[in-house]
Amino acid sequence: MKVTLWRSIFLVVLLAQFGAGCKIPLDERQAVAELQKKVAVLEDELQTGAGRQQSLKQELEGLRVRFDEARDLILKQGEEIQALLRAQAVKGNPPTFANSVPATKVTGEEKPPSVPAPSSPGEVQAFEKIYNESLAAYQNGDYENAVKLFAAYLRDFPTTEKAANARYWLGESYYSLAQYAQAITEFKRVQKDFPASAKVPDALLKTAMSYEAIGSREPALAACTELLRKYPGSLSAELAEKARARLE
Repeated sequence: MKVTLWRSIFLVVLLAQFGAGCKIPLDERQAVAELQKKVAVLEDELQTGAGRQQSLKQELEGLRVRFDEARDLILKQGEEIQALLRAQAVKGNPPTFANSVPATKVTGEEKPPSVPAPSSPGEVQAFEKIYNESLAAYQNGDYENAVKLFAAYLRDFPTTEKAANARYWLGESYYSLAQYAQAITEFKRVQKDFPASAKVPDALLKTAMSYEAIGSREPALAACTELLRKYPGSLSAELAEKARARLE
């Protein structure tokens, strides 16, 4: 009986000592609380920094889009000037430019300067070969090479029957490289330079998707709305409906 009593007392003492050993001293508890506060502050700062970084990225992409649009306008005006120079040279009259004459406004219906499309079998075979190589590069995931090949195709054969497709796939290549500003530029050129092309609905859809990718909600919604208004029965319009629901 005595042995059992002593054992009970011994166990109570051990438990008391163990419990006392597990307690965190007051000073240490205060230090832990301070560390927790610092961690919370650092987490808030990291989240704020990440949000600011994303915002700056979106602003940069927006600036790239505006830069590309301005560049395209300058290029188009340069092409018009070159066409005027060639026309004047053929007539034998030197071109005249008046400072008071405003710059020609580029509209979506205007076409690039007319360049004769390939007519001989050899020329047709050449542009078909380059187009097929460009498309193969895209399909194989070699997007950087696809960009170079499609750009070369459009430089050499800007008015062939596959020029609209080449412009569209150039945009798709940029999109696959996550270079969304350049992709938007190319997709918009499909709409401007080839308004009758079957690729226009797809180009409008990918314009919306590119804007969405850089966080530009309003232009993305505008592209979806235009697509649904102009091409309501297309497959691209069905996808635009889902995209608009996601953006609204």
